[in-house]
Amino acid sequence: MRLIIPIVFCLIAAPAGADDPAPLALSRMNAAVEDGQVPGLSVTIRRADGTRIDLHAGLADPREGIPVGSDTRFLSGSTGKTITALVAVQLAEAGTLDLDAPVSTWLSDRDWWDGLANADALTLRMLLNHSAGVPDYLEDLDFFLAGLIRGNRGYSPDELAGFVAGDAAEGEPGAHFSYSDTDYILVGLIIETATGETFYDLARRLVIEPLGMTGTEPLQGRTFENLAAGHTHGLFGRQATARRGTLKSNLDHEWTGGGWVTTPGDLVTLYRALGDGGFFAAEGAIMRSDINAFDEAGTRGYGLGIYVRFHDDGAYRIAHGGDFGGYRSSVIHDSRSGLTLAVQGNDKAFEAPDFAFELLGALTAD
Repeated sequence: MRLIIPIVFCLIAAPAGADDPAPLALSRMNAAVEDGQVPGLSVTIRRADGTRIDLHAGLADPREGIPVGSDTRFLSGSTGKTITALVAVQLAEAGTLDLDAPVSTWLSDRDWWDGLANADALTLRMLLNHSAGVPDYLEDLDFFLAGLIRGNRGYSPDELAGFVAGDAAEGEPGAHFSYSDTDYILVGLIIETATGETFYDLARRLVIEPLGMTGTEPLQGRTFENLAAGHTHGLFGRQATARRGTLKSNLDHEWTGGGWVTTPGDLVTLYRALGDGGFFAAEGAIMRSDINAFDEAGTRGYGLGIYVRFHDDGAYRIAHGGDFGGYRSSVIHDSRSGLTLAVQGNDKAFEAPDFAFELLGALTAD
């Protein structure tokens, strides 16, 4: 029998000091592991001055006794929607796409088009900010039943859209917020139709390579180097979704909804590139959230592939979470403090967004 002991690694790219966030973050990470919330955690914190701290706790693979390390990777889940939105917005800035053009411009010849909720009223912007009212295929009974018999054959984007064809709309297009992975599958189809290139090739060229996100690769196939073992929960307790770097199921269908294998360090790099003076000129476009704010003042909303909260002094926070395949992720950039942080864990039950926001709050408390 192999003795399994959580192991903590702390790689610090900045000198320790009174404002060193590592001890507090490590304490919270260790507590989450010891409480059984998650087998392993990886956190990256980037300070306003550019220094970066990488922290690790627990086990990437409890069965093999492998600790989480600097090269451990996780499925991104919906944090990858930010990449999809960045590709779409850059294509719009180049004149290849029009965010406010009817979706019918690109998709009206699809077999499922006539049955798609709100089809004739949809624009690309509505898909990107989840105000389209298109049902989520992940919540569709037919998709669930198909998964019971389909094995590892995977699904094409058109098959995913077909699952919700004929389903009732979730709301009036452009006037509400209704989160749906189908929205982003449709965005992917639009991108590939308009450009004649694959989405993943475009994302590499426009986002991944310019930012040097070397730990990030498309979720294609089942085997990935340094992949943590994800976990879900069922009748027999915690069950692994991967072993020795190989996923037990084909999860390619996440695609433009967040189909990436990545690290917290790369998520921090991505979100810092969207912050003040960041890499992308697209920053202003994706942060626009006036269409479907969550409150009457319009200070909280969903922009294009990103959650946004504005403060009275002009400061803001941008964030996104991810939940897919037994992995949880969350990434935040806080303009007031200049901190960017990302959290990834290998258990579906772990509330990564709550952990991330609570950690940010503790690190920025006066």
